[in-house]
Order: sequence, then structure tokens, then C-alpha cells
Amino acid sequence: MVAAGARGRWLSAPGRLTGVARRPARLILAAVVMLTIAAALAVPAAPTPPEFLHDAVVATIRHGGDFYDVVRDLLRAEPDACAARLLPPALAVVEAALPAWATTALVAAALTILLWAGGLRIGALLSRSSAALLAVSLLAAGIVASAALWLAAPHAAAAAILSALAIVVRHRGQAVAAAAVACAAALIDPAALVTIAVLGALALLDGDRREQAAWLAALLVAAAVLALHLHALSGVLLPPDTMPVGPALARLVGAAFPDVPAGLAAPLLLLAALGWATVGDAIGPRVLGVMIAGVALDGVGGLRSATLPVALVAPGLALAPAALADLVRAARDRRRITVTRVVR
Repeated sequence: MVAAGARGRWLSAPGRLTGVARRPARLILAAVVMLTIAAALAVPAAPTPPEFLHDAVVATIRHGGDFYDVVRDLLRAEPDACAARLLPPALAVVEAALPAWATTALVAAALTILLWAGGLRIGALLSRSSAALLAVSLLAAGIVASAALWLAAPHAAAAAILSALAIVVRHRGQAVAAAAVACAAALIDPAALVTIAVLGALALLDGDRREQAAWLAALLVAAAVLALHLHALSGVLLPPDTMPVGPALARLVGAAFPDVPAGLAAPLLLLAALGWATVGDAIGPRVLGVMIAGVALDGVGGLRSATLPVALVAPGLALAPAALADLVRAARDRRRITVTRVVR
């Protein structure tokens, strides 16, 4: 719902930069300008590494093969073996059991649910109908980016879609549902453990014991399944990784804004991060935390976590105008205090 009676505001509630003093506002604004220019000039865009094993594994299971037998054989020639070894059988088994059209329908249904739930959640942050429409349109762009990611890396796309859904449904006592969705994401791609860790850490700061227990349970279940999966593949000698993989930040830029030149996509990513960082709602730190942690932890143990926030990057651009307006307004503040002496 868009708040009525807030015609002068862009956001339905004051942002974190509302009322900032003039000097800090100028420093932050200068930093934003410099970082935007640096991002445009220095940050490239890189494609997401394709999951070569997935189609072969699905085809083998459909013909009666065993997941672990075929993975042990294929890993010996996999150019990105360290990352491929981490992927559990959940997605391949489900996809092998369904016809291709059913898999496509499931993905489309998940994206539709994300568009509906995310549109309601993010639209409520904005006070104008035009702003809410912009946010939903940008969320639709994030949905398209997630669909494009599915074509190259189904596990990474499933983790990104379910991570985004967990973030947007975690609201008004829905922490258990959010933890269950994030746990499902981690059972498909262990990179979503980053999502669970970030949302669980923020739950610790909030002090909600019920939510803390939900995220702890999700973490334990996903970690246990990953441990069993890795135990089943123990003893497999992995070849050295020969696949060229771009930097994590460059892959997030390329996945969040596909077909957009890097010189434009990188500054857009920075502005989206600014929007999420400054919105005065609990969803902001969670999206920003997944963005930062996903890039920072990408490659650790073979995880490919940089693309986790793909679906929610673009909607952050709808929140950035309020932050920039607050900074410009505070930086231009020329109010003076006049002291008048009265002599009697």
C-alpha cells in the first residue's frame, strides 16, 4: 500500500540520511560521486561461469544413472571442479524427474511469486504511486536478470531467487518461513549459506530469539546436508581449476545488469547499494549485507556467492533518489544562527 498524505516525500518513512548535518552530508556526497566515477572507469562486467556438469548429470539420472557415480566420473574432467563438487543432488534429481516444460513452469512460478511478494514489500517503502511503480518495474528487471542467470547457471539462479524470496517474506513474524526458504536455497546451492548467515547475524542484533532459532536451525540443516554430500564424494581427486572466472564484483555487475555496458552497470550497482543502505526499513541492511558478504566470500571453499542478490539489486535504484535528495538538501543548508545583544 502506498501511503496517502505523503506527497512531499519519496519514501513512506524517513531514510537513514534524513536530518544529516551539512558537513557529513558533503563528505558522503563527495564519496558517492568519486566512487561512482571510479566504478564507471575501473569495475568491469564478467559473465557467470556456466555449470557444465548439470545437463549431463540430469540426462544420466533420467536414463537410470546414479548421481554420485556420474559426478565422480565427470569431476575428473571438469574445468571448475572445486565449485561443481559443492553442488548437492537436489536440483538435478528434481529436474530429472520432471519433463522440461514442468521445470520451466516451476521456475516461472517462483519468479512470479517473487515479483508479487517483492512488489508488495518494496512498494510499501515508497510513498508515491509513481515511485512504487518504478520499484516494481525495476524488480521485474531483476526477475529478468534471474531468468537469464538460470540459463547459464541453474544452481546459482535458484539460490538467488530463493534468497531474494526469503528476504522479502521475512516481515511481520514470517521469520520461520523465510528461514525455510533460505534453507531450501542452500540445499540447492551451498552458496546460500551466506544468506542464512547474514540474516541470522542481523537477527542476533535484533534480539528476536524465535527468529534466531529459525536461522540457526536452517544453518544446521543446510550444513549437515552439505557435509553428507561432501562425504559421499570424498576420495575423488579433483583436477586443477582451469576455467577463467572473473572477479566476484564484476560477475555481480554482469548478472544484475545483463547486456548493460560495464561503464553504466557498475555505477548503477553502487547507487542501488546506496538506496538499500539508507532506506529506514529492516529489509535494507539485509539486502546490503547479502550483497557485501556475497562478494566478499565468493570463492571461499569453491562457493560462488556473488550472484545471490541479483534479483534485488535493481529495485535499490528506486530507493536511491531519496538518499541523494537528503544529501543534496543537507549539503546546501545555509542556515545561520544570529545572536542579537540587547543593551538596557
